[in-house]
Amino acid sequence: MEILPVIDLRDGRCVRLTQGDYDRETVFDDDPAAVARRWVAEGARRLHVVDLDGARDGVRGNAAVVAKIVKAVDIPVQLGGGIRDAPEAGMLVDMGVDRVIFGTAAIEAPDEVENAVRSVGAEHVIVSIDAKDGMVQTQGWLQQSDMTASQLGNDMVGLGVRRFIYTDTSRDGTMTHPNFAAVAELQENLRYPIIVAGGIASVEDLVELANLGVEGAISGMAIYSGALDLRRAIETIDAMSVAGD
Repeated sequence: MEILPVIDLRDGRCVRLTQGDYDRETVFDDDPAAVARRWVAEGARRLHVVDLDGARDGVRGNAAVVAKIVKAVDIPVQLGGGIRDAPEAGMLVDMGVDRVIFGTAAIEAPDEVENAVRSVGAEHVIVSIDAKDGMVQTQGWLQQSDMTASQLGNDMVGLGVRRFIYTDTSRDGTMTHPNFAAVAELQENLRYPIIVAGGIASVEDLVELANLGVEGAISGMAIYSGALDLRRAIETIDAMSVAGD
């Protein structure tokens, strides 16, 4: 299982929101590229970057910062937030972004997701399933849809999507542990790689996710606050993999 540090961008800075609430923001650094280099130095093999302004407004507001992050590190970067159509997905992949993440567009413009899969390849596309009480949220988690997480996932599988991020938004930034039951249910329903975000608080949480068979775990507040040591967490999960072999 891969552990992905998250870099959330707002107004050009590295921040974290609690439960996706834009009014509950903690600023961690004014230089997101420096943060990216720090996580690489601690052993990260992939970064998860989110343009929070783009997620809310539908137009990416931190494009220049994203470009700096991509140039600053020699590991893959996956990006979400404000990506609404296939041409933009293609532009980002051409720029060096390894995976583009569709969230709101999966609900509002699924044809664009399908077009992106065809144009850049399924290996470069992720759909983010952000749910509260089992129902998918959009527009930077400010709007709730009438679609369940499993419904959205299965619809996207039908369009060629082969990788997902699942976030229980009520737990994001809270360090109250992931929604393991929901993760297990979605894993059973989709049977495609799932990366989990939201609520991770400890190495024990990561071990439980690894035992569920998820592909990756995204950590934000836990590593920024020091509750989780990224290097030691990666070493622990790597040791599990070696023991499993």
